[in-house]
Amino acid sequence: MSQSTAADQSVEAHRGQTESPLKKGDGHPSDDPSASGNLDKIRDILFGAQAREHDRRFAQLEQHLLREATDLRNDLKRRFEGLELYIKKEVESLTNRLSKEQDLRGESVTRLTQDLAHLAGIVEEKARRLEQQANHAQSHVLQQLTERINELADDVRIRHAETTSSLESAVRDLRAEKTDRAALSAILLEAAQRLSDGETPTS
Repeated sequence: MSQSTAADQSVEAHRGQTESPLKKGDGHPSDDPSASGNLDKIRDILFGAQAREHDRRFAQLEQHLLREATDLRNDLKRRFEGLELYIKKEVESLTNRLSKEQDLRGESVTRLTQDLAHLAGIVEEKARRLEQQANHAQSHVLQQLTERINELADDVRIRHAETTSSLESAVRDLRAEKTDRAALSAILLEAAQRLSDGETPTS
């Protein structure tokens, strides 16, 4: 950039030097086509090589900048592609991990559900057995109570029968004893009557 500025300044200085004599000649050098052509030739002779060198350098610089821009664009493209690939891999890995965790949790829930169902079945079976045992115990107790009640009833009937028989026997004995006493009283009365009548009692 500094070389270009220096070259431009040199061109302007030389332009001022070449234009001065012409202006001092007739006062209207810009209207002469031959003077303008000569001026271009002089410029080409004095600064043509330098201008071409500057153009060549500018072209090289432009090509270098284009290459740098292309390389930068390609590098950014590669970086973006690498970043995109990395993001895709991370998302895929995260998705797989989440899917595995979801599967594991689903399996855990399934096992837990099965365990709960199994436990519920065990509890239900134990409850059924306890109910059967309670019913059996209740039936056994009722049977024992019934048997005991029947035994007590039989015992009461036997005792009642024995008591009734004893009472009847006692009543019969009393009646027999009463009959004997009545008969004895009649015999004694009869004997007394006979004694009083002077009869000998007969056996």
